[in-house]
Amino acid sequence: MAKAHTFSDNFNDNTTDTSKWTVEVNGDGGDAREINQRLELRPPPNKNDGYISYKSVSSYDLTSSAVKVEVPPALRMPTALYTYLIAGSSTASVRIVRTDGHLHCRYTNASGSITLARVAYSEVHHRWWQLRESSGITYWEVSGDGQQWATLFSMSNPVDLSAVTFELRAYTDNPTPSPGVAIFDSFNTPSAGLSRRVEERRLSAQRVREQAAELAAQRAHPEHANNNDEVNYPAQSFIGNYSKALKHDAYGDPDPVSYGSLLRALESRDPGDFEEILQPAGAKKLTNPQAGLAFDLEAPDAQALTQSPAPRFDSAQTAAEMGELYWMALARDVPFINYATEAGTPTSVLAQAISSLNTEFPTFGGTVPVTVQNLFRGIYPGEQVGPYVSQFLLKGNVDPRKPDGQGRDAAEGYVTFGSQVIDQRQLTVKGFPELGPAADYLTRFTEDWLPVQNGRDDRGKDQFDLTRRRFIRNLRDGANYVHFDQVVNAWWSAAFYLMSEPRGNQNMGNAAGTGRPQVDFEFPSNAGNPYDPPGTTGDSRTQVGFATFGPVHLLQVLIEVAGRAGRAVWWQKWGVHRRLRPEEYGGRIDNQFNNRRTYPLHASILTSLSTGGLAPYFPERYGSYLLPQAYPEGCPTHPAYGAGHATISGACATILKAFFDERALVESPVVANADGTSLVSYTGADAAQLTVGGELNKLAGNISLFRDAAGVHWRSDYTESLPLGEAVAIGLLQEMSLTFNEDDAFFQLTRFDGVTIRIHRGIVEPLIS
Repeated sequence: MAKAHTFSDNFNDNTTDTSKWTVEVNGDGGDAREINQRLELRPPPNKNDGYISYKSVSSYDLTSSAVKVEVPPALRMPTALYTYLIAGSSTASVRIVRTDGHLHCRYTNASGSITLARVAYSEVHHRWWQLRESSGITYWEVSGDGQQWATLFSMSNPVDLSAVTFELRAYTDNPTPSPGVAIFDSFNTPSAGLSRRVEERRLSAQRVREQAAELAAQRAHPEHANNNDEVNYPAQSFIGNYSKALKHDAYGDPDPVSYGSLLRALESRDPGDFEEILQPAGAKKLTNPQAGLAFDLEAPDAQALTQSPAPRFDSAQTAAEMGELYWMALARDVPFINYATEAGTPTSVLAQAISSLNTEFPTFGGTVPVTVQNLFRGIYPGEQVGPYVSQFLLKGNVDPRKPDGQGRDAAEGYVTFGSQVIDQRQLTVKGFPELGPAADYLTRFTEDWLPVQNGRDDRGKDQFDLTRRRFIRNLRDGANYVHFDQVVNAWWSAAFYLMSEPRGNQNMGNAAGTGRPQVDFEFPSNAGNPYDPPGTTGDSRTQVGFATFGPVHLLQVLIEVAGRAGRAVWWQKWGVHRRLRPEEYGGRIDNQFNNRRTYPLHASILTSLSTGGLAPYFPERYGSYLLPQAYPEGCPTHPAYGAGHATISGACATILKAFFDERALVESPVVANADGTSLVSYTGADAAQLTVGGELNKLAGNISLFRDAAGVHWRSDYTESLPLGEAVAIGLLQEMSLTFNEDDAFFQLTRFDGVTIRIHRGIVEPLIS
């Protein structure tokens, strides 16, 4: 009888060799086919114990011999699918079986099936299977290349192997509508190997990844430094640092032992130590302190970038930033559309805020002198042009196919989201006019502020205005927007707006003068887009972008950069700065004014609250000097600096500027009316000066500073975090630029510092104007 190793078939003829194999099937609809120079077995669907197999016509002697087969993985391997290599007879056999993510070594006899070994299946290391016999021992073996073999199990021959048939089988143990496919190749033959082009692609992919890794490795990691507030005040340990949801004394100052347990975990980086952080019983959990310890495989490492030390607890800048936050809290309900009128009334909150910031708090970090046009606004290009709120948070797309009031015109506020829409209106919360001081939170020291510092979870107590949905009309509405978002919400909306706006006037959906939505684009692509750059000189004659330099690519990168930026700023929050939140600083102020305890607070904030611009409002309006919070729970359970919303927004703004022509005008700007029920035209002198780049910068500023308006962040959290996110995004685009096949493709954008850069083949360089 012929030895087992003499029986072979490479399946290259794509035809069943009936002199070698017979097909056996149990059930209707199974298929055995040699195709693509391999064997594919598809068991019958919807059949219990259904199978199909290739079975050798003749018997062979497996003693002192072997049988091997290559078993390439299928993309989809359902748990009900069993893939077999069998050697034996109808009553006894030895088998290698793949099912449910494992490989099994088995033998069968009259008593049933016995599993000898079970290991997790590896597509790489278990590509080849072999049954071998030598000197009375049977071996169940696997290999990654068909050359070097590893034994999964061996034992004295459990069955007679001197006359066996071989079977390649696909089997399902329960009815399955789509049971998948078992693939076999190179039965007792050397592997034909991958085609030259496939192997070249594999090696090229490896090289590109190596180039990206080399580029990342060349980025020098900085030393990280904080403001030393953890040691600046030895008599009052950690008063300048974040401690919410840790333990505190009766005045809300951090318990040194509890805070020390956090430092121990951050220093050791041992996951077990994070589980041993000392919190009050039932306290709200800390938010992701290990995030910045994760590694990324693309873009700068989470610890490859750093932020300057935050302003010290006792500094004039921190006091000035706190002064602005008090004024933002007082101005939460003033409609943006009324700012000019309100500021013209000397006794109004806005007029007093402008005066106070110019005289009492000139180092607050915003533009000085403060005017009604730059009040509470950001400092980067475009943020002080036009309305306070970015058009990407207000306008909808024009679509002449839709009825009036349902997305035909821009002022209706519906952004095209495929066949759905995103309504720019939101369910917002009631404000001071409806609720008085009760519209704000954590203004009572004993009843609310202190328990929340100790981890009481007051989420879910928001007082919603259920009368109707409203456009963002004031700081309270903006704070509400960034209370429940996942940051990328606004950026996906902006992306869909820019991708969907048809050529026209960005205002009215006039069928006669408006292009086709999502076809005739109003907003041109970035100059480096190889398919559709601005103008027509570089336009591709035959192609459009989709998975590269198109909509799928853009949406992918927005999500991708958000996670990477988030991890970078989370390292800054927990691993470096651990800056206290404004609500904690407010607790120190309230303690000092109520003679509970004194702190090294800068005189400017104390003077303003006692005899200066803020004195008429605190403590009279709220009964305390605590910073009124827009959210029932106050700030989240992670440190202030840098800001997550700001960093992710800085990153997403950078991506959108790299995909669109940021010089393009945003026309027909709008602003919410006083009650937020509709959008009206903005008619300021700068109405014709809004650009895509400027409004994206403004959107980043809005998303960031609305968190300040809520009382949960400092201005410097915004100022320093937008550039951090930008740096993450530029690093991501830099590595991504190594991967494209398109000739001469590049990204071009203007940074927050006003410098225009180009990213091409891994190089980032400024453009010389």
